[in-house]
Amino acid sequence: MDEAFIPFHQLVENMTSIEGEMYDEKMGVRSYIFEFEIDTPVELDILTDEDGIVQIGTVPPLYRVETSFRPSYHRIKFNAEITAGSK
Repeated sequence: MDEAFIPFHQLVENMTSIEGEMYDEKMGVRSYIFEFEIDTPVELDILTDEDGIVQIGTVPPLYRVETSFRPSYHRIKFNAEITAGSK
């Protein structure tokens, strides 16, 4: 996999590792995250290893160059919500 990309499963783990509570002691402000939505273009790197296992790498678009031929980006939409009994 290209070194600029991260495994797709790692992207999902990183997005879901957001703490549900943010607290600024100095300002006395506390916020809670109960749900979030991320919708973004991504570039994919899809490989099959010698055992036939598919590996998917992902990264935000690397290049923003105006050309007559634009690269094809994929879109990912990720929704997460805390439900009763989960933390």
